[in-house]
Amino acid sequence: MKIFPSLQFIFFKDKSIPLSAKTLIEEEEEKGALVANRFRYVAGFGILISILANLSNTNYGSMGYVVNVGTIAIYFFNAWLHSKVLKIPSERIRYWYEYFSIFLDNTLVASALWSWYLLSGHNNANFLIKNPLHFYFILPIAIGLIQLRANLVLFSILCYFIYFYTYALYAFIQGTSHTLDWYEYVLGPQIIVSDAVLARPVVYLCLVISIIYAINSFYQMLVRLAQVEAQKKSLSRYFSPDLIPHLSTQTSSLEIGKRQKVTVLFSDIRGFTSFSESLDPQTLSGFLSEYRGRMTKSVFKFGGTLDKFIGDAVMATFGTPFPSPKPGFDAENAVNAAIDMLVELNQFNAERKAKGEMEIRIGIGIHTGEVFAGNVGKEDRMEYTVIGDTVNTASRIESACKALHAELLVSEDVWREIGEPDSFQRKGKVKLKGKENSIYLFEWKP
Repeated sequence: MKIFPSLQFIFFKDKSIPLSAKTLIEEEEEKGALVANRFRYVAGFGILISILANLSNTNYGSMGYVVNVGTIAIYFFNAWLHSKVLKIPSERIRYWYEYFSIFLDNTLVASALWSWYLLSGHNNANFLIKNPLHFYFILPIAIGLIQLRANLVLFSILCYFIYFYTYALYAFIQGTSHTLDWYEYVLGPQIIVSDAVLARPVVYLCLVISIIYAINSFYQMLVRLAQVEAQKKSLSRYFSPDLIPHLSTQTSSLEIGKRQKVTVLFSDIRGFTSFSESLDPQTLSGFLSEYRGRMTKSVFKFGGTLDKFIGDAVMATFGTPFPSPKPGFDAENAVNAAIDMLVELNQFNAERKAKGEMEIRIGIGIHTGEVFAGNVGKEDRMEYTVIGDTVNTASRIESACKALHAELLVSEDVWREIGEPDSFQRKGKVKLKGKENSIYLFEWKP
């Protein structure tokens, strides 16, 4: 079972974290663990330099040297051992050793405090509270920050509180001397109790809260970016690349749905059933992928939306999700896309012919009118599509291509919207299947 050790996961209101985000988070945590261990060496060498700089201090004594050398030796040994543990395949072992290392770091600081109290404290327990060594408790907190793991930061501050208030309680039991004079508190042996037991812990706590907030904000941003990228990847399958940046910030308009004017394009391969029966599954799959890719490119080239593939058929819409404010522009794009599809088909056939493969023919039908456009289906199976009589009419026009031996047919509505060009020849009134009234169709003649 995969372990997600980062506390930030419990902060998310949306538990459906994309897999890409989870993978990236795990990679960043593993990288952070390596960097944090290197940071241990850097911090350790800094402490070692401080120790060497104080060798001339006659107050150290032999036991003082033993404390310093022993503490730094254990620290470096743990850093070395930690580097070995990070190479262990077992994630559970690595996970728990992180906690052990944080605990050991805090314990080493606490042990040094206690040792120096015994060696140089002159039986004044205030030494345990006022010793500057307390600042070294920041190092384990920094290690948790480097790893971007809020749980380690919290665990580190918990260790600090336990050690600090244990020493504070010991000092009070020993009969600590206290004062209200700040000069005596800062430079003398006495303490201001309220400040001593609250000031530093509160500052450390505020630091930890800030770090956890920053870590959580980073992960929230990472998840949102992953969700946007996943959404863009999904949208790119259906919408023109030019629309993706806008759509990724306007998803609500897709979910609500609305009635709008749209131009619908259908294309279909002639005789596909008999053609497909002669191909093995792998060859057929490769053919469809290549064919669909070429047709989709033409649709996207003119700002169209790929509504769906229905076997060998392609359904595309123009004016979705946002219709053009320019009258006839969407219909013009649909016709241009259809012509480009035929150009792509000619290139495709030339390549197939060169390889000794059979050429294919398609029929394209286009109609424009009002539809319902939006997401339909259940929550786990939603898809953006258009519904209405316009869709059915476009499909019937495409079917009429076979009977009329045409490659591209458009309705009269489309023909008028694109400016009644001479490149289209009227075929007369045609009664479409399932329609009561006949309509004029126009065939493209290059």
